[in-house]
Amino acid sequence: MPNHTFSQVCACLCGASQVVVNARPRARYVCHCTICQAVSRKSYADITALRAEDVTLTEGHKIQFKEYRSPPAVSRGTCSSCGCPVVGFLSPVPFVRIAFVPAEIYPDQMVLPPPRMHIFYHRRRTDVSDTIPKYSGEWRSQLAAGLYIMFSMFRWSRRKKHDDHG
Repeated sequence: MPNHTFSQVCACLCGASQVVVNARPRARYVCHCTICQAVSRKSYADITALRAEDVTLTEGHKIQFKEYRSPPAVSRGTCSSCGCPVVGFLSPVPFVRIAFVPAEIYPDQMVLPPPRMHIFYHRRRTDVSDTIPKYSGEWRSQLAAGLYIMFSMFRWSRRKKHDDHG
């Protein structure tokens, strides 16, 4: 099934803030950075990544955006009612915009890819005993996640063009 037929409404815990995701996420990872821990109010954040153009904020949403570090930084959107993370956006380079949606807010978890890595593992609150790669250190974590996300999006773009023309 081509990605352009996919659509899910993802909502915060209280339902006041929603985004529509119009493509299957191509990347998923687990982040243990202190910002993700603070924003998610958990030991880590389970995140999906996709092209920003495939995520739409719904009318009347109550999402408030904030950057927690110097640019380029993820503009993290949380619900002003319940504080739940809803969506984040990042433009790492000109003409590239990435959206980040927490895996837990997708209504159909079966469509999500499995997590492929842990990043900022040196900031973990508890050890994780799975078999996916674990990256420690700021630069190593950012590089691993950045390459994975960009490769996933490039692969998606090529596949979408093939689906649209083939």
